Amino acid sequence: MDQPARMRKRQGPRRAAGAALALAAGLCAVDLAVAQEHPIEVTGEATVVGGVVDGDARGDADAVLRAEGSTLLGNGLELGAGGSVRADGDMPENLFAGGRYSSLTAGGPRGLGISSGDIYLEGAYVFARGSFGSVHVGRDDGVAARLAVTSPTIFRSIGVNDWRTDLTGLNDVHTVNDFSGSATKLTYMPPAGFLGGLIGQLQLGLSYAPTLADCGGDACAPVPGYVVPFEPGASIQEQSWRDVVEAAVYYQNGFDVGSEPLLVGLSASYVRADEDEPVLRPGAVALPLGDYRSYALGLNLAYGNVTVGGSVKSTNAGILKERDEDYLAFDAGVTYEAGDWNFMLGYGAADAERDAGLLVGPMSGADPALIPYALDRQTQTAQAGVSKVFDQGVTLGVAAQFVDSDKPDPLGGKEDAAAIVLESAIRF
Repeated sequence: MDQPARMRKRQGPRRAAGAALALAAGLCAVDLAVAQEHPIEVTGEATVVGGVVDGDARGDADAVLRAEGSTLLGNGLELGAGGSVRADGDMPENLFAGGRYSSLTAGGPRGLGISSGDIYLEGAYVFARGSFGSVHVGRDDGVAARLAVTSPTIFRSIGVNDWRTDLTGLNDVHTVNDFSGSATKLTYMPPAGFLGGLIGQLQLGLSYAPTLADCGGDACAPVPGYVVPFEPGASIQEQSWRDVVEAAVYYQNGFDVGSEPLLVGLSASYVRADEDEPVLRPGAVALPLGDYRSYALGLNLAYGNVTVGGSVKSTNAGILKERDEDYLAFDAGVTYEAGDWNFMLGYGAADAERDAGLLVGPMSGADPALIPYALDRQTQTAQAGVSKVFDQGVTLGVAAQFVDSDKPDPLGGKEDAAAIVLESAIRF
């Protein structure tokens, strides 16, 4: 059954590996003589984006190449490995006072590479699949990101949420629960539809990452951990988290409504991480940070050529233990397919409620009450676009985007930007 655009975008291939690898290795030794070799599957995509933002020309490019291969043993157990390499020069800055993204670290490590380069190893994992489901170990997205559902879109990298390209520099709407990034983790997923499909297609998953650390400029994005200069010659701290646990569920079903089936895609996820001891640099002070918590929900409805949907995310951003919520974001959109042509409308909003106490911290003699403003940032993004699909997986599209960002005057005040963006994308 075909799925609406974006319903399963983040799920990716059914990849898994992990705790059962020792057992799998033993089975491999026994059954290798009757094993069947699966060819290595190579896939990828690339986007080139150019546009005009308030009269200034800007551009960006992004590409990823994935490879995966496996061996099927005589007893039906599949063992394999895979990885991905990404080239991405556009890494938006992440300043805690600016509300950028939905956490202090903007998610976990992006991958391994040269700190000054734009090409890096984003994923590297091994997996085992069988009647038990799938077990997966290595660097890759966790289940909260894989099973995420957000508002539908016709573009690969530009949008109101989960964007890889931000020519305006003001976008802050982010509802994908991807705090763990590509940190090394263990993931387990039971077989899809393991309840017999009586209530539709149901997929569950659990992921665990032992640590989410400040991994240096060669492994973290968009900045090397959380290091914020407070004044010339001083910095605050480098922060990390440990025991990152995420759980997610994805549900899809089709219902007979008139002449067309109504397809429903629903996702829910939860991510938590324990605060680790901060690394204090000379002259630095500790900030009032705490454990990280985040919830996300998404829903898509597809009927005929129309798909509507949206998502919401709430998180404390790991800032203060006594705060339940620091960041709240949602997005909504609609797409329409007319042959090779696609149309979309989207809207997103985010509110980062960071207070002055975060900026002041426990510094001697400092009083949060002396700062006559909070660090709140409120963002709204609207987008309309059209694209055309060509042969060989090529799409060309154009979008008009408007972003409004409202911050306290000392942090930049009210900012807005209008952009016309062209995107060329290819998938193979």
